[in-house]
Amino acid sequence: MEILISYYSRTGTTKKLAGKLVKEFKADSLEIIDRRNRKGFFALIKASFDALTANVTVIEQFPHQLEDYDLIILGNPVWAASITPALRTFLLGNSEILPEVAFFLTHAGSGTERSFKQMESLTGRDPLATLVLERSIIQQEKPELEEEIKHFKDLIESKL
Repeated sequence: MEILISYYSRTGTTKKLAGKLVKEFKADSLEIIDRRNRKGFFALIKASFDALTANVTVIEQFPHQLEDYDLIILGNPVWAASITPALRTFLLGNSEILPEVAFFLTHAGSGTERSFKQMESLTGRDPLATLVLERSIIQQEKPELEEEIKHFKDLIESKL
């Protein structure tokens, strides 16, 4: 089975989790790159506004052919209880060719339910499984990190 872990990460937290998932699933990796500068305090305020108002952005082209995969695991940080403009842009441009999907979110507060609903709506699919991890669990590599990843993998494998 060919698996792709596709994600957006502004600060590196979601990227760190994606890296662990790549190893666990022995998957390929695709980082969605937002061409807008999202670094710094004012850029973060603008980014949160863009997420909340469902704006899109310009993302870099990527070398992967999504049709080559049996499963794409999509990851994203939660911004203003929403998905990021980069993931929204990726999904709007590719939802018709996505195979089976699973979702993961990183967060520092709330908004995961709304974010998952947005991902479901934009993909037009129910995910095989979902994974939610709070930022500090990932950054500090707390013991529950590996447990949650294993549970996520087991859920996906039970449905394939």
